[in-house]
Amino acid sequence: MSPLLLGLLACADPEAPPDWEGLYDADPLNPFPSMELVSEEGTLALPADALAVPEGGTAFPVDRVNWRRGFSPVQTSVWHPELALDPATVGGQDALGVGGSVRLYDLTDGVELPCFAELDAWPDPPEQGGPALLVRPGVAVPEGHQVAVVVTDAVRAVGGGPAAPERWSEAVAADPHLAELDARLAALGAGTVALAWDYPVADATGVLDALLPTVGVPVEWTLTASDRSLPEGAHAVAEGHFVAPTWLVDGLVFDTDGPVPTPQGETEVYLYAWIPSAIAESPGPHPVMVFGHGILGEPDAYFEDPIDEDGVIAVANELGAIVVATVWRGLSTAEMVDAVQVANDFGTFPSLTDRLTESVVHTGQLLRLLHSGGLLADPFFGGRGDPGQVVYYGISLGSIEGAVVLANQETVDTAVLHVGGAAWSTMLERSSNWPPFEAAVVRTVEDPVDRQELYAVSQLLWDPVDPAAYVDRLAGRPFLWQEAIGDNQVPNFTTELLMRSLGHPLGVPGFTAPEGIASVGLPAAAPLFVQLDPQLGVPDPVNRPASDTGAHNLPRSWPGVQAQTVGVLRGGLVENPCGETGCDADHPG
Repeated sequence: MSPLLLGLLACADPEAPPDWEGLYDADPLNPFPSMELVSEEGTLALPADALAVPEGGTAFPVDRVNWRRGFSPVQTSVWHPELALDPATVGGQDALGVGGSVRLYDLTDGVELPCFAELDAWPDPPEQGGPALLVRPGVAVPEGHQVAVVVTDAVRAVGGGPAAPERWSEAVAADPHLAELDARLAALGAGTVALAWDYPVADATGVLDALLPTVGVPVEWTLTASDRSLPEGAHAVAEGHFVAPTWLVDGLVFDTDGPVPTPQGETEVYLYAWIPSAIAESPGPHPVMVFGHGILGEPDAYFEDPIDEDGVIAVANELGAIVVATVWRGLSTAEMVDAVQVANDFGTFPSLTDRLTESVVHTGQLLRLLHSGGLLADPFFGGRGDPGQVVYYGISLGSIEGAVVLANQETVDTAVLHVGGAAWSTMLERSSNWPPFEAAVVRTVEDPVDRQELYAVSQLLWDPVDPAAYVDRLAGRPFLWQEAIGDNQVPNFTTELLMRSLGHPLGVPGFTAPEGIASVGLPAAAPLFVQLDPQLGVPDPVNRPASDTGAHNLPRSWPGVQAQTVGVLRGGLVENPCGETGCDADHPG
């Protein structure tokens, strides 16, 4: 951002209303992201004191992101206007697409990108100005591309006045970069620009890419059978660990600039194994299903549930598969308190995403350990497991992180990814799981604009564990993705953002017609996604937590969805087992 544009946003005009004057002089993140935050060398240059730090809190570690040469592929843009904007002129979530009052352009390809803009729906106004304007991409932007955000003059303030001080033409006249941007936007038909800024996209996968080549197949593990009581459908369970490298102390340790963490020795990675009753007396060989648990969960909560609420015991028995799993560090049951502590001190946020990143590496190692046949030789399995039939089934968090794991290895070709999405920093505020964490953040970061800047910057740390960063590696992989209409934990548009980015069609019959996504009749071969409708309504289209309707969980208990899952894990077509309408609460199969 040029000094003149910063002045534009700071309302430096001495004749500006007193309430506006100097409002943003101290906020280099307004707007965020922008070229103002890119150094002459092309790396990010977030100022160390740019983000809000509560008294006694930890400063956000900008050195963890300033090695990057661009922002996230699914970067939310934040602009703090000087006055309240009229929501009717902004568009909102339901206006996802192109040609709106706020637009997103891929300047590298010269095309408009689907997006939507919304005003922060936090009920209390910020200390100054109006609620933040948030611009959400509807597709993952490729690495190396330049993006422009355009606020057109169709966006108005409450009462009908202009949304921004009308000095854009003066800024363009004085700044060569803005003049070039304005000319390119005019050539693209961007409308009358009230305000615009641009930023690069890059380096989303650097940390994980630095770790993956350094690990091999684990050679040490333990499994000890448990004698605890098991529910119907479960024959035997064992727990143990395998030995793997670690890069963690409190978070990943970096001794030098850049994305390469420093090894910290070895760690014991939790290992869970489970045998269904259906194969108790069968020597096999049988498939092996690697299972990815949901947020703040753990494997035994699913496979030792007396009522099998999530239907996973039924799926494993019908598939006739051994189950093997580990945990997602950072977001497991055992680390729930740690997650709340991170919310209490947002500057420690990397400790959460770093643990999750290491779990992605370790889960990939577990897949290779199974594929090699090493782990399946353990006496607990009794020779039942077939290393040539390793499949993956992930639920919620296990779908999101499972996609990242599968994007970075080739040992598994068959997977069902249930109710997952992408764009972590956008998902979190809308999740029905968010309120206790939000309460902690609000208590320590009181201003809503400061919080939106923190959430937007946090996406740079989510990127290594966000499927949107691995679109090129996931596109065309023969996986089934399952979406629950009205999902109260993973917003539908974040699932559809990923599908739109991958080019994967919707298997019909479905229940909506997502913007920019093709459809294909069922039965059909994967890759594709299907919609499941619990008929529980949809959340309000705002960035506030959804009510806990149960829409996220309910479909996996339906016989038709279980049959569809088993059919795909067996290597078959994606079927519609629920009749002409598709799988919904009235037609669960």
